[in-house]
Amino acid sequence: MTTNIQESRMQRVVTLEGAYNMRDLGGYGTKDGQVTKWGRFYRADGLHKLTDADQQHILGRNVRQVIDLRHTQELKKDPNVFAGSGKVTYHHVSLINPATPDVMQVQSLGELYIDMLDKSQNQLREVFEHLAQQSEEASLYHCTAGKDRTGVISALLLDNAGVPHDTIINDYSLTAECLAPMVDDMRRKHLGSADAAAIEMFERFMGSAPDNMVMMLEHLYSKYGSGEQYLFTIGLTDEQVAVLKRKLLG
Repeated sequence: MTTNIQESRMQRVVTLEGAYNMRDLGGYGTKDGQVTKWGRFYRADGLHKLTDADQQHILGRNVRQVIDLRHTQELKKDPNVFAGSGKVTYHHVSLINPATPDVMQVQSLGELYIDMLDKSQNQLREVFEHLAQQSEEASLYHCTAGKDRTGVISALLLDNAGVPHDTIINDYSLTAECLAPMVDDMRRKHLGSADAAAIEMFERFMGSAPDNMVMMLEHLYSKYGSGEQYLFTIGLTDEQVAVLKRKLLG
């Protein structure tokens, strides 16, 4: 069993020189015995450091749509290598602004995810409308670290496909392993002289503790009923929700 999990993880994580956290949503079992398809949806961190070889590798996986979830200021600082390239259909949907007062006031990542579900519904609808385009080609969506904004999108896609919550939580938590080299480097560079409170805040918001996704999923089900019902609530059609499920399940 351990060997199978390790092999699946090796297949899931896409090794790139210029990004740490690109992953395939395929290979996950559903509650009714199906398995999500490989090569349909990819989640990732920032793409601004991708090498030419990285870009060719991504295109070689049949990715033809890229959705950038970062805020405009993040985009200006680190432009997306695929924006204007003509190689993919590129969309920018600013899911949240990390510097806004509401975001700055949250006490945990779980609260941030709940805030997104409740207050970023127009933006989330736009993202899922793009993902529900009738095409067999793969889509890639990403933010900066590939865990918060990207994590919410991934959880909703997987829940809509019938993937159990413990699997969704494990997928979210895998980010900690993928981002470990980057986080360790940031810790060395920026926290050498920081006080205990700053270090605690860094660890809380740079991590991907399972409790954060547990909190989001509990809110999703208590307020909206399910991932599918949430997608209807934010304005997707029956056909769009069915397409999202069909893309992951074949």
